[in-house]
Parts: sequence; C-alpha cells; structure tokens
Amino acid sequence: MIRPIEELKALLMALMAPAIADPDPVTLAELSDGDWDAIDAMAFQHRLYPWLHMRAEHADPQWPMPGSLREGWRRAYQAGVIGALTAKAAIVRLANGFADAGVPMVALKGAQLAFFDYPNEALRPMRDVDILVAPDDLSAALSVMAQMGCVVPDDRDAAIARALREKHVDPIYFPAFDRHIELHHRIMEPQKPRGPFVPHIATEDILAEARTRKLSGQEVRYPSAQHMLAHQILHAAYNHRFDCGPLALSDIAMLCRDSTIDWTEFAARAREAGYESGAMLVLALVERYFGSIPGRNAAATVPDDVMAWGENLILQDFETRDQVKLAVEAAQGGGMVSTMFERLSAGFAEPAPEGRLRWLGNRAIRTIAQAGTSRARSEAQAGGDLSRWLSDSDESGERTNRPRQR
Repeated sequence: MIRPIEELKALLMALMAPAIADPDPVTLAELSDGDWDAIDAMAFQHRLYPWLHMRAEHADPQWPMPGSLREGWRRAYQAGVIGALTAKAAIVRLANGFADAGVPMVALKGAQLAFFDYPNEALRPMRDVDILVAPDDLSAALSVMAQMGCVVPDDRDAAIARALREKHVDPIYFPAFDRHIELHHRIMEPQKPRGPFVPHIATEDILAEARTRKLSGQEVRYPSAQHMLAHQILHAAYNHRFDCGPLALSDIAMLCRDSTIDWTEFAARAREAGYESGAMLVLALVERYFGSIPGRNAAATVPDDVMAWGENLILQDFETRDQVKLAVEAAQGGGMVSTMFERLSAGFAEPAPEGRLRWLGNRAIRTIAQAGTSRARSEAQAGGDLSRWLSDSDESGERTNRPRQR
C-alpha cells in the first residue's frame, strides 16, 4: 500500500531541502517500491533529479533507496551538464546577435540562475531560454533571430499581435542548439478587463535597471537583483500558483545567497506594486526549506494555514493542475459558473483542429476526470484558498498608485 500523498510530499521536500533534517534512514528503508515510485514521479515532474542526485551523493549516512532511482537521478545530472552547455551557447549567441543589431535584450530566470547563482549549472535545468525585449522591438527581435537561423513564425505580424495579447511570442526553435526560445515583451500576463489586479513590473524598468555580466566572455544583460527576485516571486505565487515546483524556492535561495538585496527597497517596491503578500509567503517558504536569507529581517509572519496551502501546491500534480487553475480563476472572478462561462466563450473564439464542439467536449471531460482524485480536490482547494488570501491581503494594503501596466 502506498503512503498518503501528504506524507510522500513531506518526505520528498525533506530529501531536497537542506534546512529540513533528512528523513530517518529507518523510515526511508521502510518505504515500499510504490512509495519510491510516487516520490520519483513528483521529482521528475518538477525537474528535481539533478538536485536530488547532488543531495544523495552528500548524504551521511547514505539514503537507503532503490538503486534504479539513484542511477536515474545520476543520469539526469549528467544530462543536465550537457543541457547547460547548449543553453549557455544559445544565450551567448542571442546576446551577441542582439547587441550587434542594437536591440536591447535581457536574459531572464534560469539564464542567469544556472550560470551565476547555483553552485553547479547542471543543478538548474532549463526547459526554454527566456529573453525580454521592449514591445516595440518584437519585430526587430524576430528579424535578428531569423538571421541567426531560428525558426520564426511565417506570419510575423500575426505572431506579434497574438503575443501582445499575452506575454511572449510562441516558443521559437533554435536548431543550432536544439533549444526553444521564449521571446517576452513583459514578464506577466496582461491585466484581464474583469479580472483581479495582477502585479507587474514594467518592461522598460527592467531594461533600464539591467546589469551586465560576462558569460563565456560575452556580455549578457540580466535583470537587477531587485527585479530578478521580484520576477521569481511573481512567477511562483501569482502567475503559476506554485506549479513551477520547489525549484522556485531553490532559485530564490541561490539568488539571495549570491546577490545583495536592499530589503527596505524591495519591501517598498512590493508594497507599491501589489505583491507584498505573495513575497511574504514565498520568502517564508524559502526560509523554511533552505534556511534564513542573508540580511533579511522577517518581521511579519505568514499564517499557518496559508503556509500549508503553499506547501500543498509546491508539489502539485501536473496531470491535474487544471483543477487548481480553475479554482484560482473562480476564486478571483465571479465564481465557478461565471468562470466556466468565460472559458467556454474563450474556447469558441479559438480554432481547434478537431472542431470547436469536440475540443470543448474533450476539455470538459478532462476537467471532470481530473476532479476525481482526493489529491486533485485538495490541491484545487488550496489554490482557491491561496488566491483569495492573496487578493484580500493585497487589496487591503495602502497602495494608492498602482504601477503602469505595460
């Protein structure tokens, strides 16, 4: 019999997190093959293999675990070494090409974290390479990327128009490095007309405060430490409701370890921009699992139930995360009926290869099926509760001038 998912989540976080005592070897030895398979499945979904390999190699005493899992984590670490090389090469080539063309570009998230903040670049896997340009530079950016050999959209005007309704162009393939590039013009989804306030950082501010660092001899522009931290918090708490997994916490822990953060300034910016509550929660989770953050004096505390929601969501199941998104949208909007109506309306507006009615039917069937497990229901409830708390907490602040939504 497989142990309750809550227990397995706690075990995986203890295996990953340096601030949590390793599980007792006796407890690990008593785990069944099914328990280990469930832990391994969560680790795979959230790209934790390389990190777990590093932790397992340094564990004393050694973790009593199946040899097949240990070998799988080791192989993933080796693949991460190779993946880091292709990502680095793509970033360097992009930075060089954009600089030559005079198009300001900033590399986001893992493009900095892997190579400057983590102790080993293989520990921070990257799915895509994310870069940011000004909205007015999207056309020029696509031209630069096409000259490099990237597979840009045939209809660039349509691709840009679609991107301006969202936050980035559809992923662009870079064959030379077998990498996909996400060309952003903003770091968060645009404000929905009837939706709740979405915290954001203006692209022009990120570009203006960007710092330059050398990667393999090439100057690459990255967000300032303040903007990097804010982006990670917005990405984890507001954009993804923690479905980006524990790497969101290790990212911030590694960033804060190697970067100097002016915490007074950060708090003021978070309060003005409307993400103070999310920042408090994310940083509290980071400190719980990775230890105290240098220089930060955490005067405010996060309620225990809010921490529990975050901990539940940090290892949410990718296969059923639509339930969490649905619960979040319902909590933020006018309830479940209104949310489902808006989803159906949006669905009819989008073409689908198999036909709109069949596509909508398939989506409805998947959504209903995903609600059939206790884990999905628990994570959806946590997502809705967390969304309401963030909205209520952020709306109760004293902000009078909200930032520009560009």
